[in-house]
Amino acid sequence: MGGALIGATLALLFAPEKGSDTRKKLRETIGQGVDELKHEYHKRFPVNQEEGPDE
Repeated sequence: MGGALIGATLALLFAPEKGSDTRKKLRETIGQGVDELKHEYHKRFPVNQEEGPDE
């Protein structure tokens, strides 16, 4: 999954688009990747979900 995120990021960096469009797509792609990683982490380590942010 990490490789796919890196590949998508590199593809966006080398795409011939305006810089502002590329930055927007890059933010969206990275955000989706982070969300997927969080989801996978919580699937594999469900005990950690019970802890609050202050613990």
